Amino acid sequence: MSINTNIPVSETESQVYKKFKSLSINEEPLPQGDGTIRISPFDDYYIFTFYEEVDSQNTPIDLSNVGTIFISFIGETSEIKIPYYTNTQTSNLSQGEVLFRISKDEGKKILNLDNKNFYISTQMISVDGAESDESVIYTGKFLSIGDGATKSLTSQIEDITLQYTNETAKLLDENIKLKKQLNDLKSKLTQSNLTVQALRNSNEHLGNELSQISKELSSESINKALKESKDAQSLADKQKTERNQSSILSEISTSKAKTKLSADRLQKYF
Repeated sequence: MSINTNIPVSETESQVYKKFKSLSINEEPLPQGDGTIRISPFDDYYIFTFYEEVDSQNTPIDLSNVGTIFISFIGETSEIKIPYYTNTQTSNLSQGEVLFRISKDEGKKILNLDNKNFYISTQMISVDGAESDESVIYTGKFLSIGDGATKSLTSQIEDITLQYTNETAKLLDENIKLKKQLNDLKSKLTQSNLTVQALRNSNEHLGNELSQISKELSSESINKALKESKDAQSLADKQKTERNQSSILSEISTSKAKTKLSADRLQKYF
């Protein structure tokens, strides 16, 4: 009995899936009660490989010294007990492999049972036929080959693992996107800080230039303006003086003209 799981996943999901697989105990081989075989109304062969955990590793169990190995199907009123198949070189008991052959007649009887469990057991039988106690080493379920597929515990764990794998992969992808956005924002913030610093430096430079210009204006331009103002005031005073002088001369001329007129008139009388 073996399991071949082919699950299409993305690269991220594959990495997460492997992590879940490494954390899942007893995933393979199948744990007790989880194995399922299908019975047909024909001759069927079933090979099982039994393992035990040694130093955290699955190691095949040596079945060569455990006596006779049986697979049994037990109903309310009947029991079908079949010893392991020895007429083959396919299985190797020392490597934990055991083969069972279920004939078509046994298969038909098994399918009519009301109990759907099977049991694999071992029992020591001596040469004279004495039997030891029988010990169950594994139990599982059987289905008709025509029955619909049923989900075993391992299959359910597999589905849950895949579900969490998908969700975790999505969260990882989203986390990567958020980290990229954060890095982009940090880059923009750094660029903005550089721009602000450049503007500050430029403003400081302009301020220094304006201060220098103000100093130059206060020392040269202001003096020049004062000089021009004084010159304008002097010119205004000069023009005022000239106007005053012109007015006085005009009055004097007028007075002389009147005096002459009076003199002329006096001469006429005399």
